[in-house]
This record gives sequence, C-alpha cells and structure tokens, in this order.
Amino acid sequence: MERRKRILLVTFGTLGDIYPFIAIAHAMRRRGLDVVIAAPEMHRGSIEREGIAYARLRPHENDIVDALGVDLAGAFRIMLKNPYFILDEIYLRFLSETYDDTLSALEGADAIVTHNLLVGANLAAEACGLPTARIALAPLYVQSAAAPSLTPPAPYILQPGSRVAIGFNKLVRSLIRTGVNMRMKRFNAFRKKLGLPLSREDFFLDFGGKNSASKIFGLYSPRFASHPDGPVNMETPGFPFYEPRDESRRGLSDPLRIFLSSGSAPIVFTLGSFAPQVSGTFYDVSIRAARALGHRAILLAGSKDAERLTASVGPNEFVCCEAPHNELFPFASCVVHHGGIGTTAQALRAGKPQLIVPFFGDQPDHGERIQRLRLGLALNLSSYDLRNATCTLTKLCDGCYLRAAQDFALSMCTEHGVEAVADWAEGASN
Repeated sequence: MERRKRILLVTFGTLGDIYPFIAIAHAMRRRGLDVVIAAPEMHRGSIEREGIAYARLRPHENDIVDALGVDLAGAFRIMLKNPYFILDEIYLRFLSETYDDTLSALEGADAIVTHNLLVGANLAAEACGLPTARIALAPLYVQSAAAPSLTPPAPYILQPGSRVAIGFNKLVRSLIRTGVNMRMKRFNAFRKKLGLPLSREDFFLDFGGKNSASKIFGLYSPRFASHPDGPVNMETPGFPFYEPRDESRRGLSDPLRIFLSSGSAPIVFTLGSFAPQVSGTFYDVSIRAARALGHRAILLAGSKDAERLTASVGPNEFVCCEAPHNELFPFASCVVHHGGIGTTAQALRAGKPQLIVPFFGDQPDHGERIQRLRLGLALNLSSYDLRNATCTLTKLCDGCYLRAAQDFALSMCTEHGVEAVADWAEGASN
C-alpha cells in the first residue's frame, strides 16, 4: 500500500493564528493527506478535538511569563507598548527551542507549511530542504510599497498615485526592514551555528529572497488587500474559515438563542481571544453606548469581564464568554471589535458593518482597510468613549454600510482560501 503523504503545519499565537491552520488541516485531510499541527501546548486540546495529530512547539505560555517575570496580563500589557515585543521576546528569545521542536516534528514529513512570522520554524524548514509554504494571515506582514498597510509609525503614503509616491514607500519599506534586521543578531548567529549561509532576508517581513519559501499564501480576500509588487510566488486566495468538527463547540447556547429571537438585531461587542486580557473600559463604554442609542447588545467577553458585567446588565443586554462568530454575527446589526484578522473576516463573511477599535499590531491596518472599502468605520482605542462611540455607531447605521458589506460578503463566496493551500500541498508532496 502506498504511504500517505505527511504535511507538517507549524503555527503560534492566539486562536486567530490557530484556527486558520486547523481549517487548512481539514482541507488537506479531505485530500487524503496525513497532517500534524505543531503549536504551543495551550492549543493542544483545540487541535486534538478536531481529530488532528498534535506536536509540541515551544514556547508555551508558561515559558513566556516565566522568562518575563510577569503574569499573562502583564505580558499583554508589555506587548501593547512595544511593537517589537513578539519578535524580540518570543520568536528570537525562544529561537532554538522553536527550531528544535519543528525539526523533531518534521521527521517523516513530505512538506511543511509555516506561520510566516515564526522565524524558528521557517529556519528549520530551510535547513531540512523540504517544499515549504509560508502563510501570511494579515496584509501587514507583506509590506507592499504599491498598496501599503497602515504600519504605525511608518509614514507610508497609503494610496500612492504616482511613481514618486511608490518610490517614497519603497524607501520607507527599506527602512522598516533595516530596523528589523538590526534586531536579528541572535537569528544570524544561530544560522551561523547551524552552518547555514548568511542571509539578508529578515525572515519576518521579507518574502522575496533566495532562501524564501517555495510558495507564499496571503490568506485573506484579494479585495481586502492586494500586493501588485508582491513576490511572484505569492497567491491571495481568500480567508481561511474554520468550522469546528467537534459538535460540542458548535451552535449558540439556548439562552443566547432566546435573547436573539426576543427582539431587534443587537450590536455585538467582542475582543476576540487576545484583547480580553487588556480590555480596559471597552465593555463599559460599549454597554453605555448601546443604551444611549436604544439598541440591544451582546457583550462577548473574557471570563473576568463577563462575571463583572453580568451583575449589571439589563433586559436588552446579554453577556457570554463563548459564541462562534460564524453563527452569531449573522444575527447582528453590526459588530464592534478590536480588528483581529479572524474577527474582521467573520464580520465580512456575515455581511455586517463593523466598527474597529484597534489595540495592537495589524489591527489598525484592518480598521483602515474596512473604512477605505466603506464596509465600516474605525476609532482609535484612546478615543473610544461614550460620545465618540455613540456618534460613530450612529453613522454606521447608514444603510450604505450594510449594502456594501452584503455585496462584499457575496463576492467572497467565490474565494477558495484554504483549498488553495491544500492544492499546493498535494502537488508539493508528490
């Protein structure tokens, strides 16, 4: 009997970084491929409940907080203040551990798919010489000069209309990459230790070098972001939507269904799986804004916020810790959230206007793109107070945002997201 081809998927981060790789794994398994996902221990249950083989990948959550000497919430607070935190204190600090774990998980593999930011895994992929695809889950990590992302504090001209403007953006992009490369001393020293040649690639934002992967996927809608100056081996096939196989993780709870059926479409407020650690006054402002506008509201919050909010909600508000976005968002009038790429994609898929209140990283760029496409609005976190929230939500009730969001959702029906990655894996492993 012919051996089934084995594909290793390697990812790291919050559920927004894990779910897309589970979706990819399911698409590959439908092709008859054996799939293993290497990820931090805290995500092991989410992966194995889907019937997917798991391999450990360091750092784990405890490794990070122990190294920093803070609790998890403290680590998130540091992350919000330092844009290089993830690179310096996670990817590079634990470079050798990530490399070793990836190399161990690669035994018997025919191809590897990595999270593009995970430098230790990308280095292991290069060292083993297997066919490799990198996954960029957000447009920010491609750093286009012709169609740039909002990348604070980089002064990109976001809609360059001339060769001069594009040339200026190329200079900005070069400066960003130079800044990243200046922080890669540990990476270059590790390459030297492994006997690999010196590379000018930063392996964080640069996809075009000779040591790059054989394929790059931008897993988002080409209408959401395009890269006319991107690498020739890059494809942007659509968002990676995850549908849980585990029946216990599907469906809305009975109390939530009763609330949804008992009145008008509510505003949904959520901070995904990242920002609840640093939610601040987001939910307090949100509930006051919904009341000021006379709208019903669903507050999808972390456990600490949910416990606190449940004591003060009225009949027009519902608080919960868990609800699948793909099932909840279609019932919403609009969605207010932090701008994580997964939450943004689910709101787009549901055809709902969205208000993005970004906290960190790629989230400001997603807010800018949603606003530019007239699919919603964005509001700085520092400006998210009662007056601004109510004013912005009032604007969002304009029917033009709903119509544009519905049209965008319809256009996404033809996109094939994770299937494109499965197509590549099928061919690369032959």
